[in-house]
Amino acid sequence: MKHRTSKRSLEAYKIFPYVAWVLIFGFVLFVYNIVTELQNTTAQLQQQTKALQQQVADNSPTADFDNYSEQRYQTGSVQE
Repeated sequence: MKHRTSKRSLEAYKIFPYVAWVLIFGFVLFVYNIVTELQNTTAQLQQQTKALQQQVADNSPTADFDNYSEQRYQTGSVQE
């Protein structure tokens, strides 16, 4: 099976710079989306940790971690 090779390099095509910039912009949006999701998740986990630490520090008999998790999901405070 013969492989055909082009005599022109990829960079020689007129459309190449536009395709390259679109790919770069798409990758930037992808990374931005991942970073913002990570920041939101981190902030949410910090809030949950503070609330649990406060309950434990108060030595409250209501510091039921399973119940806390269920109440949190029932009130709709978790963003998806």
